[in-house]
Amino acid sequence: MTEYELVDTFYTIATLSDQLVASFITLLFAFLVASYLVSSKLDRKMTAVVIALYSYMALRYIVIYHNVTGDIVTLADTLTKLGLREDSSLGWLEIGAGISTMHIAQSVAMFLSFVASLIFFFHTKQRSNE
Repeated sequence: MTEYELVDTFYTIATLSDQLVASFITLLFAFLVASYLVSSKLDRKMTAVVIALYSYMALRYIVIYHNVTGDIVTLADTLTKLGLREDSSLGWLEIGAGISTMHIAQSVAMFLSFVASLIFFFHTKQRSNE
């Protein structure tokens, strides 16, 4: 791949990771609203179905995000090394050193928000049944 194609791929994958986070947040807030409105009305079987479907989709987004951003980190390292070469035209490209830290932090934040949403669901369900 040319340097231009690598940079273009980097920004394309970064856009994909942003879309994954946005979709995850949409799913998370839809679940929180549904939890607040209907969790007390669900019997055990429906609770299991709702939790299973939500968990599958949420964990799917988290795993895909983690994999995609892992690719971004690898590509960022490649671009940084290419930019250091004398014959490179990537001298203008600066990718922050904290990209790998953000990759892990965002993945952990997404997982913790998933766990927190499940706690909220059961807390709301229990509180409404009292």
